[in-house]
Amino acid sequence: MLRLNSKTIRHHFDGVYGKVVQIRELVEVLDQMFDSFHRVNDISRSMFGPRKPRAKQFDRLR
Repeated sequence: MLRLNSKTIRHHFDGVYGKVVQIRELVEVLDQMFDSFHRVNDISRSMFGPRKPRAKQFDRLR
């Protein structure tokens, strides 16, 4: 049977806390990445102007 003492419990929670910190860092990196994609999209739209409406592809099939 596993003996529980303060050292093993602290070790367990230090490991859990470390994983929580890693997940927070990952979420922060992903958030920054998607913000960068959004900024690049805004910049490209401002450079090329508004999009022209395209003809529907399926109109000629009717």
